[in-house]
Amino acid sequence: MDGQFRAIIRVSRDGQISGNVIDNGTGEEYLPLRAIHCGPFAAQVRTSYIDLLHEIARKCFITEPFHSDQANRLAAWINQEFHDQPEFVFKKLPDYAAFREPQSQKWYGLVMNIPRARLTDKGAPDQAKIEVIDLRCTTQQRSALLKRKGIYPGYHLSKKNWVCVTLDDHLGDEKLQKLVQDSRQILTKPRAWLIPANPKYYDIMHAFINNNTITWKQSTKVRVGDTAFLYVSAPIKAIIYRCRVVETDIPYDYQSPQLKINRVMKLQFEKEYAHNQFSLSYIKQHGVTSVQGPRHVPADLLKQLEK
Repeated sequence: MDGQFRAIIRVSRDGQISGNVIDNGTGEEYLPLRAIHCGPFAAQVRTSYIDLLHEIARKCFITEPFHSDQANRLAAWINQEFHDQPEFVFKKLPDYAAFREPQSQKWYGLVMNIPRARLTDKGAPDQAKIEVIDLRCTTQQRSALLKRKGIYPGYHLSKKNWVCVTLDDHLGDEKLQKLVQDSRQILTKPRAWLIPANPKYYDIMHAFINNNTITWKQSTKVRVGDTAFLYVSAPIKAIIYRCRVVETDIPYDYQSPQLKINRVMKLQFEKEYAHNQFSLSYIKQHGVTSVQGPRHVPADLLKQLEK
């Protein structure tokens, strides 16, 4: 207000803020600022003071999404490590947030603020709240994890492949981060696809003679790092190539009476199989009845392909 006043703002170590407004004309504190009922000039001073507090908050503070220090440290680490942000997806539960794996769009973590008693006894009267995070785990990991202090069966989610970890520093940050990495990796593990290739449309048998990388129609939720086994249809009728997916979601515009392509992926050659090694009759014995479109490779057949 043109230098008529100055504000003295104090921020304590625990984040509490207090302040005074001094009238520069008198050198005294401007007491009408605190009055319940005040005139238009005092209201203007109060508005200017509140605007100043908002400006300080905007320029000098970092917004923390969660209640507990460990939850906020974890969110900062996830952002730095994976560039994933918490998503507050529940309108009625505004302090619940999910961490989502970008490719699959599935959750690998769910932060919740729940009564502590629900972790051990849902009928307990104690309503003191604690922040927790649900994380994915394998069935092999689960029994060992549940022996650790601060780790419980999954809360609100499947107890078979989720655990619930308290965010109260019972589990150190490094161990917690490792659990988050493991949970996220479950959704990002490379997968194996069986993809049909019709020699009527593309000379697949000579595709890798001059180049070890080709572009191919992408019609699945394939990710970089996945394995693509190319099954060549009649007259070959066999799996011929193993490739690595090195790039995905490349825009492509192609339409014909037989084929429509909106996006393609890049496949890098890794191995060629003998034409009689993984024939249609062989793969039928290992869980594949037909190859009409892209599909996951059954575990039994994958085991044979990787020998």
